[in-house]
Amino acid sequence: MQRVAAVVPRVAQAVIAIVTIGFFFGGFVGIVTSDLAPPRRVAPLLLLAALLALHLRNCVRRLDGGRPAGWPWTLAAQAVLTFVPMIWYSATWYGNVGFLCGAVLLLVRPARLAWAGFGAVLAADLPLTLAERPTLAEALYFLVGQAAFVGVAVYGMARLADLVAALEETLQVLPAARVTRERLAFTRRLQDNIGVALAGTIERGEHALTLIGRRPGEARDLLDDGVRGARAALATTRRVAHEYLARLDEPAEPARARTVAGDLTTRTVTLLGAATLGLMIVPFPLRFLARGGHGGWAAVPFVLLLAVYTVLFVYGCLWAYRRPLSMVQRYGLLGGLAVLTFAPMPFYGPTTWAVLPFLPGAAAVLLGRRLRWPVTAVLVCQDVPFAIWGTAHWGTVYFVVWTAERAALVYGLARMAEFTTALQDARDEMAAAAVAQERLRFSRDLHDLLGYSLSTVVVKNEVAARLLADRPDEARAQLAEAIGMSRQALDDLTGVTSGLRDMSVAAEAGAARTTLAAVGIEVAHAVDVPDLPADLDTVLATVLREGVTNILRHSRAARCSIEAAVIDGVARLRLTNDGVDGPPAAPAVPAAGAKPGGIGLPSLGERVAARGGVLTAERTDGGFVLSVEAPVRAELTAEAAAR
Repeated sequence: MQRVAAVVPRVAQAVIAIVTIGFFFGGFVGIVTSDLAPPRRVAPLLLLAALLALHLRNCVRRLDGGRPAGWPWTLAAQAVLTFVPMIWYSATWYGNVGFLCGAVLLLVRPARLAWAGFGAVLAADLPLTLAERPTLAEALYFLVGQAAFVGVAVYGMARLADLVAALEETLQVLPAARVTRERLAFTRRLQDNIGVALAGTIERGEHALTLIGRRPGEARDLLDDGVRGARAALATTRRVAHEYLARLDEPAEPARARTVAGDLTTRTVTLLGAATLGLMIVPFPLRFLARGGHGGWAAVPFVLLLAVYTVLFVYGCLWAYRRPLSMVQRYGLLGGLAVLTFAPMPFYGPTTWAVLPFLPGAAAVLLGRRLRWPVTAVLVCQDVPFAIWGTAHWGTVYFVVWTAERAALVYGLARMAEFTTALQDARDEMAAAAVAQERLRFSRDLHDLLGYSLSTVVVKNEVAARLLADRPDEARAQLAEAIGMSRQALDDLTGVTSGLRDMSVAAEAGAARTTLAAVGIEVAHAVDVPDLPADLDTVLATVLREGVTNILRHSRAARCSIEAAVIDGVARLRLTNDGVDGPPAAPAVPAAGAKPGGIGLPSLGERVAARGGVLTAERTDGGFVLSVEAPVRAELTAEAAAR
């Protein structure tokens, strides 16, 4: 998508330049073929070249969509060069008003003022055009089919380039916004459930601390309530973790009309493209219909056929790339346009039914890659064979350029619609993927981090309750640790919701030793891992937490060992215990090509693998071993040392 986003503004620039030069070519031909003596043609040719240079400066936009420096002055100069030379060269100069219309739309802001300026330019041009054209129909054709069409075409291509640039900028913004909304909803849910339960457990534990030794019955009731609250919070944690795991493919938010960027929406983009093509097609044959003097009965089917042709053309060319059509649909649309191009000619004549010049644009869009440009070139040069035996060479060249620049405009609009849709889809897909990744993180962190803290809270509250009657001092110590772990769980809750957390395997090993000893498990502790990179330290600490949680929940261990060290640039963590309840765990490293998304050991296996390491979990003689080996890369070690 980044490649597309980089090339699209350049495509727009190229199309605008080609279309602009093609439109201006008519003015050059008009001057060269005018009745002016050759020496007198130099001045208008130079003025027209200056007008072309000004228009390219004003309307061929920078890649950031900004306006050129000093644009009010260059726009004023373009207005002067558009209207003043009409005093001397009115017969060949009135066709340049469309370029001023496009420049006004692109440079003047806000949009309402720009469209008002567009209308003012057309209004100023009408009396000048009426003075040169013999009929009102001819004047209206040049006003609508030339000035308005050229202005809207230039504006449309430039704004579509701006649109794609804005979409590229929002490729990261929209996913971040959706992740933020998902995170807020997740935070509210955890605070309303787990946070409230933990706060209640802390409050009851602190109250129980004051009653131990004085009113043991009330202290026991409070401890029992605290255990129930901690268990409820633990059950909620596990349930929510599995729910978010199951929601990975669920849409991030309900489908809604997509706002594109700035003042443009999908609807306005479509209307802009349709208006450009409509202004290109409709006025041209209507001009010749008015010239031909056809009666009402002949004009009505003409207008109806033209409406059908225009609708089919706009639909085929704007949707061929926006929502890719099948080959059958493409060739069916092109065949329908070909029939509508040639079938009415015997009744109205090729001069009146003048839609053939637009067929190259449809061919450029609807044909496959191999046929597209050869067929388009043949259709663009359709008048060349007739000019070989004639004398109107300039007229033939002008018609070829006229047809080619309209084909380029149609192709440019179609491709811009394709790029716009591709970037819209990419933005939505990135947002959906980001939300799914965040849900996966929620699930894993709830299970791996918060689940451990809550399991420890439950264990220590239960130990305190057992010791309450016979050893109140030890019960008080265990309860104090339970309260501390409850507060740690609240901190973990904040870390899970925010996604910001750094853990230390050394600190976790110390906490694990205390927790396991509280339930009567003898712990051998050998941890020496100084200056680990933050991400590796967190991964190892998370693995250790999960391993200790599994010992507390699933084993009948009497002895446990925790070993961690860095040997030959490889960090090694090993957690063993001598009592396994249930079948041995399978290796936690995910199979190649497996879809990620598990929690517990499978989740941790994916995290370790992402860090370039290997996690194994297996039963051994008389025990169970959980181990990790992960490289400590030199650049990461340097980063850790700098912290």
